[in-house]
Amino acid sequence: MPVLLRRKLVIRSTLTATVLFGVAVGLLSLSITPTTAAPVPKHLMPKEDAVCFATRVGDRMVSTLGDQELTCVITKVEKTDAGLMVTQEYEDAQGNRPDQVVVASAKGIHVVEYAGKKLNPTFWWLKLPHLANNTWKEKWMNFQDWEFKTMEWEEVAVPAGKIRAIRVDRTETPLGQMAPGGVATMTTYWFAPGMGCIKWASKDRSRVLKSFTPGK
Repeated sequence: MPVLLRRKLVIRSTLTATVLFGVAVGLLSLSITPTTAAPVPKHLMPKEDAVCFATRVGDRMVSTLGDQELTCVITKVEKTDAGLMVTQEYEDAQGNRPDQVVVASAKGIHVVEYAGKKLNPTFWWLKLPHLANNTWKEKWMNFQDWEFKTMEWEEVAVPAGKIRAIRVDRTETPLGQMAPGGVATMTTYWFAPGMGCIKWASKDRSRVLKSFTPGK
């Protein structure tokens, strides 16, 4: 076979093989169904701040305030779009009496009723997500201006044990008839996940958690 003819046949075979290979690759790519990425497992997702309040019916907190012993119990929990609406009541020999109703969520603790009265305006005991030096302002029944400031997580020693909690400093400024001669004061609160306020302390008073019994 002449050399020139042999070269032409080799070139033609090479081109044919290249074309067939390209067609095969194209058909293979069409036959593959695209897949979407699998969702990230929940345990690997960033975690929200824990709800810093007792949220089970029957949760019972016994605290001491000076020489007094106070018992609070969760009597009602309702799911709402904003979070869990939790009713907390004082319990003593005379029975139960209202303490507060809060909406507890990953956004914080929002107080909507206090001492049996609906609040207007309402206020926040705690705002989340937790950031050191996060501040917000509230008004308490036209008697005081409150300015809150979240501090760091702290390990707090109370009679119930050592508990990790978020510290919140509240500055109270008198208003109206209370303002003349009044000076700003500060109260510090510590809020623990699943419990709520385990301790608060002002200049001359403090209330600390003695025991916590979870509801069933």
